[in-house]
Amino acid sequence: RNGVKVKTLRPGKYTLVVADKSSAHNFRLKGPGLNRAVTSVGFTGTRTVSVTLRVGKYTYQCDPHALGGMRGTFRVTN
Repeated sequence: RNGVKVKTLRPGKYTLVVADKSSAHNFRLKGPGLNRAVTSVGFTGTRTVSVTLRVGKYTYQCDPHALGGMRGTFRVTN
């Protein structure tokens, strides 16, 4: 959120803006009922998507580099 690391959110619809600056990475968001690759390896640029977040734990990651630590988590709570 405006450069601040988010740890919790409320359920609902959100707009994500992903600025992918390297063709070696992608951006995926996974959680309850959601497994969405917003960008793909090879892509550079900006993508804007709408997602509906439900209660639970979410992970955002770069698929090729997730095991190396290029991932994070947040929770959606009531």
